[in-house]
Order: sequence, then structure tokens, then C-alpha cells
Amino acid sequence: MVLRSVASRLALAMLLGSAIIMIVTGGLLLSHTREQTLAQTQREAAAVVQSAAVRIQGRIDGVATIGRTLAALLHDRRDQAPALIRDTLAANPEIVDISAAFVPRDSSAVRDQDAPVVRRGPGGSLIASSRRTDPEPYWSSDWFVQGLNCDSGCWQAPFRMAGRPETLVGYSVAIPGTSRIPVIGVADATISLDWLQRLLSQLGKPEHASAFVADSDGIFLAHDWTSYIGSRASRPLREAMATGKNPIRLTPEMGARVSEPVWVYYVPIRGTGWIFGLSMPERAVLADLRRTYMVDILLGLLALAGVSLIALIVTRRLMAPLGVLAERAENVARGDLDFALPDVRRNDEVGRLTRAFDHMRHQLAGHIDTAKRTAREQERIASELEIARQIQLALIPEPRWLAADGRIELFAALRPASAVGGDLYTYFALGAKHVCVMVGDVSDKGVPAALFMARTITLARTIATHARSPSDILAALNRELCKGNDTCMFVTLLCGVVETETGMLSMASAGHEQPVLHAGGSAILVDVETGPALGLDREARYPVRVMTLLGGDTVIMYTDGVSEAHAGNQRLYGADALLDSVSRIGEGATPEALVTGVLNDVDAYVEGAPAYDDIALLALTWHDAGAKGVRLDAVAHS
Repeated sequence: MVLRSVASRLALAMLLGSAIIMIVTGGLLLSHTREQTLAQTQREAAAVVQSAAVRIQGRIDGVATIGRTLAALLHDRRDQAPALIRDTLAANPEIVDISAAFVPRDSSAVRDQDAPVVRRGPGGSLIASSRRTDPEPYWSSDWFVQGLNCDSGCWQAPFRMAGRPETLVGYSVAIPGTSRIPVIGVADATISLDWLQRLLSQLGKPEHASAFVADSDGIFLAHDWTSYIGSRASRPLREAMATGKNPIRLTPEMGARVSEPVWVYYVPIRGTGWIFGLSMPERAVLADLRRTYMVDILLGLLALAGVSLIALIVTRRLMAPLGVLAERAENVARGDLDFALPDVRRNDEVGRLTRAFDHMRHQLAGHIDTAKRTAREQERIASELEIARQIQLALIPEPRWLAADGRIELFAALRPASAVGGDLYTYFALGAKHVCVMVGDVSDKGVPAALFMARTITLARTIATHARSPSDILAALNRELCKGNDTCMFVTLLCGVVETETGMLSMASAGHEQPVLHAGGSAILVDVETGPALGLDREARYPVRVMTLLGGDTVIMYTDGVSEAHAGNQRLYGADALLDSVSRIGEGATPEALVTGVLNDVDAYVEGAPAYDDIALLALTWHDAGAKGVRLDAVAHS
């Protein structure tokens, strides 16, 4: 329910949009900061590594200088070798032992003076002995053979010595000889690698960093993780060091002996083939960055929440009148216009909308009052029209009539296009031997036509009692209708008088449709010469058509609502369709069957379209079976 409001949706959209922007920019910033952090760490690590390498280099260079100096002295002081190495060892406490091994003149009679060695014993005492007692002849051992080839000095492989717990490494220098014999022996100074391990522990390394020293074969000479000392570095580290790539990122997936990604920074130690390295877990390197990023994210989320809350409050405050307008709009939908609107005096969109809504409400109230009055007026008019319809229907006789002697039967139908119409039919007796029938159509429609129709019927009944022919009836009725006819309304009328004893039918037409004679199973139009419509010309004359009805003959009188009926195609029903409809009704059919059949065909033709005009239809049947012979058909002019 809360999220259905515009204010809530706007605040949520701002929150989501800002969060997306913050995540994207935060990711880019994190990537950039990560690169900067790694670069900064590399610079710091390089400084630490370089500093440590310089310290190691100084210590190594000192031992190398001692070795080279000793070798130079032994060049021509072979006999003084025991004393020289003793004095040298005494002067350099970092050295564990010093050897001066010469190539024996006779390997089968090696003397102690050929390979003197002085070792530093427990408590710092110096112990002199000879390498002649080594388990393996020293002149064939690897260190001696390699040392003979080290004219400028070289570091031997680390080794362990019986009786000493630490790892040792020796620096060997070939003792120069004469031009005939270039090398006469090897001067070797051995140091313990414990000082190297102590040096690593004394370095000012970054937290979580571990330092190591490895030789050219990748063997760890010293390591902050002492269990690694003497083991070989992982293949990825050795390969990276061989290519000179620096720094190196090692991961467990690469096969490195690490549990997480680490960065390794290293520097070679000149003259030894060793490297000093510093490894740092990437997690530790980026820990501060990650912590800072998380704090920034948290602060950013708090800021977003605060901005969204402020936006929600401000938006709700600004749009509060719109909520009231929405409720009032529902009141308007229910027809309730009596309510109060918020007092919005500002001139922004909300203020303009509120004032427009209030104006619309008053306008709508006025329209509703007008509509109600109109509806009441329409109800009154409809009621009056219904009353008028009832009165109009009361003016016309019953639709079915059968003469007392059964000779004449008629059926009529009146179907107004609206509540009231201008079509009419009527029939009445004229004395004891005549019956008058009329079918008419008043110009125009609606109430005026209905009133004119009522006037016509009333006058016709009155006038017909004083006349005996249709011509006289129409002429007298015409003169009466012309009186005071300022609106120039008129009525077409077909009037017929039937003699009840003979079936002689006299007809006169005042501008009306020609009647149809249904006789012997066929239908024909009866040609009745017509005069002008009633109500237009006071001097009008109306010829009479006289004809004798035979038994079973039916005369059908109708208005133009039948012949001019049409639907969407705008084609009129017409006289031909009317004759076809009548002829399809079998001989001997009742007047009601004829009227109903014609009306059904007209309804089918218009296909349910609204009635175009009023319809009046009357069928008169002569039932005298004895009336046979030649039909009399003549025209008489009055």
C-alpha cells in the first residue's frame, strides 16, 4: 500500500538509482584504488627489500674480502697457513671456521700442514685441526674441486656439519700459485646462516609480510617460516625468478605452496646468486583498502537512506494535496461534489491543479443541475407523449372489425416511428348501407403531426355523416383543414366508401399512395386519380374511382411508411415489393394475415433498422360469395 504512492515510488527510485550509481562508481574506484595500493605496496616492499639486500650484501662482501685476502697471503706463505687462518678467525667472530687446503704434493702421504683448519668451538674457543682427517679426501671433495675454479671467490652450497645445529655456507677462493701451477689450493671461510635468519627477524617488514633468502637453486637459506629452510621454493616462484619478473603474484591454482594469493617482491644479492624476497598475502595488502571500501559503502548507504528519507518527506509534503485531490475525484465519481479542497496558495503545478479541480467541480455541479432539470423535463415530456399516444390511439377504432352480416371484414395496424405519429386509419358506418374507411399520412412527425392527425380524424367523422361520396368527404375535409393552417401542414388521405349490400367500393385520393387489390391470388395497384393533399388548396377537387368487389377480394390501403421503408442500402421497399409480398399470401387469407405478412416482409427488409416513418396499414375483405360476375371499374369526376 505504501509503495502505491508516487512519493514512495519516487523515493525508492532515487534509492535504487543512487545505489546503482554508487555500486558502479564504487567498483571503478575500488579497481583504481586497488592498483594504486598495489603500486604503493610494491614501492614500500622494494624499499624494504633493497635495504635488507644492502645489509646482507655488506655482510657477504666482508666475508668475501676476508677470503680473497687470505688466499692472496697464502700464495707464498703456505708454511704459515695455520697461523694465518687462526689469526684471521680470531679477528672475525662471525666466521665459524677457516680452511687452507692445498693440493697435496703426494696424495699418498698427505700431511696436516697441507690442509689446516681452525674451527670456533663452544664458548668461542679456537680449535685447530686438519682436513686430512675428513671422511672423504678433501682434494676430491666437491667444495675443494669447485673452489679451485673460483679465482675471484664463490659461495659454496649450504651444508650441515656434524656437531653443529645450524646451516653453514662456505666462501671459497682459489689460492694462486706460480706461472707453472696457477692454483695451488683453496682458502675457505665458513659462516653460519643463523645471522641471516636473525637479520630477517630484525627487518622492519610490513605486517603479515614474510622474508626469505634463497640460493640460485631456489633452496631457502633463511625464511621467516623456519620450516621452509632447506626446502626448495615452488616451481612458479623459481620460474618467475628465472625470468626476472618482479613482483610475482602466486596463487594456489598456479601450484605455489600458498593457501591464498600472495605478492612476492625480491632483489638479487650480487656475487652470490642468492635473492632476498618478501612475500605478502594479497588479502593483507588489500585489507586496509577493503576495510576502507566497506566503511565507504556503509556511509554511502546511510547517505542514500538519508537522502531517500528526505526525498520521501519532501515529496509527500509537496504532493499531499494531490492525494486529497485523488480522494475528492473518487467523491466526484460517486456524484458527491460537496467537499472541501486543500488550501493551496502556491502557484506551482499542484496549486494550479487544485484551483482547476475546484473550478471543474463547480462547473460540473452546474452541468449536473442542468442535466437533472433536463432529465426531469424529458421525463415530463415522455410522460406527456405517452399520454398523447394513449389519446391518439383512443381516436382510432379497434384494429379488427367484422360487419354484422359478415360481408365486410377489415384489419388495420398503426405503428408510429416515435411515441406519437402522424399516420392514421379509421373506419365507421355511414348510415345503414355504407362503411367509410380512411388511411392517411400527415406531413412532418411528432406532436404537431399527432395533433393534426387528431384534428383530421375528428373532422372526418363529423363531415362524413353529411356526405355520401369520398369526393365530397375529402373536399369538405380539405376546406376545414385549410382554415387557420398557418403552418401549412397537410395530410394525404385515401378515403373509401363500401356499399354493404353490393360490395361497390368508391375511392378518392388526396395525394395518397395507390391501394392494392388482392384478388384471385394476384395483387395489382388500383389506379386512383388523386387530387392535392388536404389542407393546401381550398378549391381542390377529388375524382372518384368506383369498382365492384367480388367475393374474397381484399383492398389494402397503406401509407408511405411501407413503400418508402429502407435500410442501410438506402433502396426503398417500393410498390413492386409490396405487390410481391401480397401476392405470396394465398387466396382467401384473412385481412389480419395480409397485414401481418406485409409488416413482416417490411421488417425483414429493413433488417432491424430504426423505423424511418410511421406506418398505417388497413386491409378490407369482401366476403360475399354471391358477388360474382364482371367487376365494375369506372372513374367519376365530381
